[in-house]
Amino acid sequence: MSLDDDARSELAKLEAAGRLRTPRVLDGLQGPRAMVDGRSVLNLASNDYLALAGDPRLARAAATALETGGTGAGASRLIVGNHREHVALEAALADWLRVAGVRMFNSGYAANVGTISALVGAGDTVISDELNHASIIDGCRLSRAEVVVVPHRDLGAFERALASRGGRKLVVSESLFSMDGDIADVEALAVLARRHDAALMLDEAHALGVMGPEGRGIAAARGVVPDLLVGTSGKALGGFGAFVATTRAVAELLWNRARSLVFSTGLPPAVAASVRTAIEIVRSGEGQDRRTAVARNARGLRDRIPGLGGDASSPIAPLLVGDDRVVMEHSSRLLERGVFVQGIRPPTVPAGTARLRISVSAGHSDSDVVMLHDAMRQCGVIAPH
Repeated sequence: MSLDDDARSELAKLEAAGRLRTPRVLDGLQGPRAMVDGRSVLNLASNDYLALAGDPRLARAAATALETGGTGAGASRLIVGNHREHVALEAALADWLRVAGVRMFNSGYAANVGTISALVGAGDTVISDELNHASIIDGCRLSRAEVVVVPHRDLGAFERALASRGGRKLVVSESLFSMDGDIADVEALAVLARRHDAALMLDEAHALGVMGPEGRGIAAARGVVPDLLVGTSGKALGGFGAFVATTRAVAELLWNRARSLVFSTGLPPAVAASVRTAIEIVRSGEGQDRRTAVARNARGLRDRIPGLGGDASSPIAPLLVGDDRVVMEHSSRLLERGVFVQGIRPPTVPAGTARLRISVSAGHSDSDVVMLHDAMRQCGVIAPH
């Protein structure tokens, strides 16, 4: 059988299982309203939590950097691709997050895979929450360390795994879980890590910018300083790329060991410039106003629509459906009524837990929540009363 025949066979199996994926097309700016497949819709599927992805200030910063730095870095940052904009962005991130060292990566996936596989290996142990992002899972696998996967937010299981292993240990968890919208007990994880001489790595991709003082995330809000904090520029910061905030020594080690950093062309300088502008906004009074709006919309969503999961303050509000085909039918019917909510199926979430993943931003309004509620009732996603 040819490779093409194999591909056709696999696609048919996915279709039969209700798990075939085909992306929709966005035109124009990302935002609370967007052009999806050629029509204007209420956009409740984005991670652009602070509504900065379409902000003209970020675009102007990028345009200026395009004039001076061009469209590409031209090489790995360790060759001749380490542009002044990259250095300035890492310094701005370090100042914002109050750490001594920051390393930029080209994506959150690259950051997690590269960092975990760089810092632990054969003979070491990684203890990982079962609902951690795929990039964390793959980083654990590539590290060749022993990987202990513990039930979601089960502190007893974390402690038992830590107590039964010697050698170097790394505890890794998301802070705000991307598909469930719930929050890890980062204070308890920090205590366990210290008690058992383990390092703590927190992925704050969905919390940075949205939660905590100056938008510094859940760890900062709880007074926790993890050994490694992973963040992204592609969500609340409205840009692209990712980073690891840590000590100066660990940041220097990543230059030498993180393969996804060492062997990748650097981010375009214009991207780095736009993210630095986003950080300035996030740290300002305007940034606090936007965080307040996100929290208000998160509460309003849950007040109006029954059955939504996630923490009350989380902009991520999943509605469990269960069946893979049904969830995509719901998503399609909502889109017909001008509301885009993405259906999420395995392998992104465990089998039998397909869901509508609703996400709100600072740019949404009370009337948007009402529109979603009415569309969900009309489509039979929720009960009429």
